[in-house]
Amino acid sequence: MNEITAIEKQKKDSKRVSVFLDGQFAFGISLEQKFEEKLKIGQVLTGVQVKELVEKDQVSRLMDKALHFLSYRPRTEKEVRDQFLRKGKLKDLKTETEKAAYQNSVEKVINQLKKYGQVDDFDFAKWWVEQRLRFNPRGFRLLKMELRQKGVSREIIDQVAKERESQEEATGSPEESALKAGEKKLSLYRNLEKEEFRKKLGQFLMRRGYDWDVIAPVVDILLKKR
Repeated sequence: MNEITAIEKQKKDSKRVSVFLDGQFAFGISLEQKFEEKLKIGQVLTGVQVKELVEKDQVSRLMDKALHFLSYRPRTEKEVRDQFLRKGKLKDLKTETEKAAYQNSVEKVINQLKKYGQVDDFDFAKWWVEQRLRFNPRGFRLLKMELRQKGVSREIIDQVAKERESQEEATGSPEESALKAGEKKLSLYRNLEKEEFRKKLGQFLMRRGYDWDVIAPVVDILLKKR
């Protein structure tokens, strides 16, 4: 029959209530949603209404978690999805119906985040590149790999790379970036023999994703600085 027989505040969270149908616990929702939907004892709900109430509450809670996740730093669409599907509640759900409903809620949250500009892979890629080059310099070859691992599409990576290459042509930033990265190793390699210095520093810059035509002149400059 799905008649609401009780609505009780939850002991662990006073901002949520438990809804009982026909004398049995059915689902939990926020107090805000309870007032919005004007739920009351004696009200009879259809199966569709119950499903919609549960889904709306789940989307709301996932949105709160997503915004908290995004508060630390920007994220890609893949990172948000993985947070909920791989590290979140999905693994605890037992039935395929529950899993499908949860996945559907996750997609609704991601679509809302994209709509409001909270998740944008192109903006993320530009931000990631700027942060890396400013605070932890490395070549674009390695940056592309990092972006792919975070789920950024090849099309977006190519677009960001093209923009970056245009900037580099004007500023010479690959060499500047490599020089900045290499200078952090000067104190460690300072007392090495000349050839060992070249080898160690060259390998370090190569691991950072720089090409040899960038590495060679930078090593020469730092060799004179040590």
